[in-house]
Amino acid sequence: MQTWFYRLPATARALVIGVLSSAAIFGVMSLYSDSGPWGDTRESVIGRLVMSTIVGMLTGAVGVVWGDRRMDRLYGSTEQALTYTRALRTGELPGQIDPVAWQRWLVVSRQANRWAPASVGVFVVLAVLQSLSHEWTPAAVFALLAIWEAAVVLVLRRRVARLAAAVGQRAAEQSLGNP
Repeated sequence: MQTWFYRLPATARALVIGVLSSAAIFGVMSLYSDSGPWGDTRESVIGRLVMSTIVGMLTGAVGVVWGDRRMDRLYGSTEQALTYTRALRTGELPGQIDPVAWQRWLVVSRQANRWAPASVGVFVVLAVLQSLSHEWTPAAVFALLAIWEAAVVLVLRRRVARLAAAVGQRAAEQSLGNP
């Protein structure tokens, strides 16, 4: 989570996500246009551009609405979510914490990370399937995504363990009356 991004108004965040999603969708559609039934005519490029823009903007709007609701439900506010994320990244806790809430947030992080190996597996399978049909560019993209996801899993697990130890230590200090 980037602090600057979540300080933007919801419409600006939806627009940024929409533009990035549109570009990604257009890129994937264009990647497959050479072998696809729609070919690579002027009309097909315009059609891909219109379709990717519509789907990308819908993705941005829905993503921001659902993301904000989930953040409020899990963390109570955007500010608390950013504080937790900052602590997860740095390993340093703020001055005052509620250990019960932080342990609950750590559980959420562990649960989210539990599905990551499955996504690594999906990316590997997709890379293998693309390589079987000698589609080397998509195979390389899926292989890079698998490597990236595996690295993210390892880093996040280490960060969650480090933060869990810090929260446990702070909880022990607070229970003994030492702030």
